[in-house]
Amino acid sequence: MSDGLENARLSRVEREDCPPEYLEAYDEVIRSRGRTSMPNVFALLANSPGALATVTPVGAHVRYGTKFDDALREYVILTVAQELRCSYEWGHHWEFALKVGVPEEMLRRVGTPDMEAEPGLVGIATRYARLVTRNEEVDDETAETLKAELGNDGFVDLTIMIGYYGMLARFINTMRLQLEEGSIAPPFNV
Repeated sequence: MSDGLENARLSRVEREDCPPEYLEAYDEVIRSRGRTSMPNVFALLANSPGALATVTPVGAHVRYGTKFDDALREYVILTVAQELRCSYEWGHHWEFALKVGVPEEMLRRVGTPDMEAEPGLVGIATRYARLVTRNEEVDDETAETLKAELGNDGFVDLTIMIGYYGMLARFINTMRLQLEEGSIAPPFNV
C-alpha cells in the first residue's frame, strides 16, 4: 500500500518529534483540517516547525475563513494545481470538490477556455487564478470586476489563496510527494 512518501525528499515529522514550542501549531493543523492525524504535506512541512506555524494559518484562512462558496474555492485551487501540475493537490481537491457537490462535468472543465467563459464569478476567478499562477499581467478590467464582485477583502483573499496554493504546490512537487493509495487522481484537463 502506497502512502505517497516512497520518493519524498523528506520524512514525516510526527507529533512526538515536533519541538514543544510548536506543538500547539502542529495540533492546530490537525484540528483545523478536521483530521485525526497530520496530512502528509504538513508533516513534511513540519521539518521546519517555524514554517509550519507560519504558513498553515494562512491556508486555514483562505480555505475556511473567506466568504467564497465551496465550489468557487475548489475551482480556483484546482486551476492552480493544474497550472503547476501538482497531482497531489489536484487529486485531493478533486475529491473535496466532489464531496461539496461540485458536478464532475464542471471539474472536467477546470483550466479550459470553457471554464473561463463561465458567466459570473466562476469564469473570471478561474481566469484570474491562471494569470496569477503564471505570473502574467492581470488587466485592470479583471481586477476591477473582481473587486466589485468580492469587495477589497475578497479580492485580497482570492489573490492570497492563489499564492498559497501555488506555494504549496511548488513545495509538494519539489518534495516529490505523491497521492496516497486510494485517492482519486484523474488526469489533468489540459
